Amino acid sequence: MNDELKLALEDERAAQRRYSQRVRDEARAPIKYEGPQNTQWTGDGRPKFPPAPLGYLLGRVALTHPNDMLGGRNDFYIGERHVELDGVEVFSWAAPVACTFYQGTAHHEWCDDVAVIRSFDHKPNGEIKTLAEDVIRDGVLEVPFEKRALSIPNPAPDARRRPLPRPRPSAPPAPQVVTPLAVPPQGTSAPDLERRPTVSTPAAEPLIRAEAVLRSRMEAPRGKSLRPVLSTLQPDQYELVSYPADQNLIVEGPPGTGKTIVATHRAAYLLNHEAGENATIGDVLIVGPTVGYSQHVRGVIGDLVEDNDRIHVLSTIELAVLLLGSKVPPKGPGSTTWRDCDWELGSMARAAASRLRAKSRHGIAAHEVYDYLRANGKPDLPLTHDKEWATYLVDLPNYPQALQVRAHAALISLIKWTITQHRSLSNVTHAIVDEAQDMTSLEWFLLESINAGTWTILGDHNQRRSDHTFDNWDRVLEMIDVSYDGVAFRQLDRGYRSTRPILEYANKLLPRPERKIRAFQKVGPIPVVMRTSSDDLGLAITSQLARLFEAYPSGTTAVISPNFETIRTLLRARGWQGQHGNVEVWSLNGKTVRVFGPNAARGLEFDAVVVVEPTDFPMNVGRQGPLYTSLTRANRELVVIHIKPLPDALRR
Repeated sequence: MNDELKLALEDERAAQRRYSQRVRDEARAPIKYEGPQNTQWTGDGRPKFPPAPLGYLLGRVALTHPNDMLGGRNDFYIGERHVELDGVEVFSWAAPVACTFYQGTAHHEWCDDVAVIRSFDHKPNGEIKTLAEDVIRDGVLEVPFEKRALSIPNPAPDARRRPLPRPRPSAPPAPQVVTPLAVPPQGTSAPDLERRPTVSTPAAEPLIRAEAVLRSRMEAPRGKSLRPVLSTLQPDQYELVSYPADQNLIVEGPPGTGKTIVATHRAAYLLNHEAGENATIGDVLIVGPTVGYSQHVRGVIGDLVEDNDRIHVLSTIELAVLLLGSKVPPKGPGSTTWRDCDWELGSMARAAASRLRAKSRHGIAAHEVYDYLRANGKPDLPLTHDKEWATYLVDLPNYPQALQVRAHAALISLIKWTITQHRSLSNVTHAIVDEAQDMTSLEWFLLESINAGTWTILGDHNQRRSDHTFDNWDRVLEMIDVSYDGVAFRQLDRGYRSTRPILEYANKLLPRPERKIRAFQKVGPIPVVMRTSSDDLGLAITSQLARLFEAYPSGTTAVISPNFETIRTLLRARGWQGQHGNVEVWSLNGKTVRVFGPNAARGLEFDAVVVVEPTDFPMNVGRQGPLYTSLTRANRELVVIHIKPLPDALRR
């Protein structure tokens, strides 16, 4: 580390400490409350305080010349919240001016004046670990960032915030540029501070910003839950995160391209008052595929969102449990026949509720609607004349039994929502659906009833796990009543999570035209493929786990297999113990591994993954979505263990 970088780091660390202190002080300041004395409409009548913010500075932007709106300065910071430090502005990451930092395409009026962008990487304790600089206009400034001994004066009682600069309306997107950065070899210290001129990239190659910081993040061990990545959001991701709330958006991309990052950070952006007109006025609902997914993303939501009362993070089964009002989730597969999850079933249920409500003076109950549906209405006024549908309805279990069966959870949830909207979800104006390729038409029918506003839909049809879901977005748009012209389609191409060797192996499962690879992590171990016998399967798994624990001592490891119960039995026989209340987590001598089936693996990531018996993974319409998803959960290393012959595609 050269002297210039040391001095820059010390200066920015001092700014970080002062910024963090100021943000916390402001968060603890008394809130003047003006509201009704009657608490009927406001709960207990007291304002709810947001959790104490972390107070991270994300980076710094130097303009080519001083700016009057900056008090004659030419630089400013981007942070979690707006603060002024000794006259140096720290703008919120959600403010329009942050486009200058993220090099986005929303094009702020200052974007054309950006000279240098400095991005920070933080230690777990919040201290700035290192920094990287992107030079946008070389040779304009001899010293882009003036070093300052910052202090925090007490603001005057009538101190007012300077007006934020406004984004330039209807301007064309800024050209995409990228700055090559010096990236340290693995195991070395942070790079010397090096500023290099910008190099234009081909149109097909997305811009990479803050490359050294991003690479450091990707090579770091995976945590148990997703964390904010505000300092390393890429321009294409920022464009999606900051897309206006009143517009519909569909984002498609292969595994590891950042769809979940976009989903979570977009939710936080839409609820941030600094986003101005781009924010939503109501609540945001995030729907994911599994309970593990919602647990995985709640950490980042908690860190980013100031008003937690306005965001709801639920898996499809958690949404059903909420609407059903049950304490125990229903059991079994999501569907046993396509009729279990077809939108026409929902339409008939809604018609049943409408008929009963028209005749009732005292309201109706969910079991009454369900029983009316089972009976196919009245003999002289059936809900359907289709004989196959009529047979299906008659064969439905009784209401108490249906409540315990997951295949009927979406149906009864819809009935309950149709009768009485659940209060906690009654103000949803934007729904974000991640892993959307796995949503059934009945689930879309239910969500369309809940969401009163616009949509952000993210998915990858190559990871589709069931034939009972749509294989194209056109059908989804029909279900949520959005015209094709009323939605923006975006594609994420670059993979960040998995290394190129992992993606090359997994992509063998895809049709040849869809095997293109654009991996940020180009180097990594070749996947280990190991054949064993039934008698030696337990030994093969535990020996590979021991090796992976040694290779990634601070990382996370998982075993994924359709035969996950067998895997757990084998681990138990070798002294491993399952965590009380969570059969997915197994431990031995301080080491922990998660063991689950392919459905539970969706939306998650780990440093190392062991996939067992690929041939047993279910297929759908000639594709191997569940296996493809499982092979791409690894960030650093993939191991495949099998007894039976591998699928043909993986033997090539």
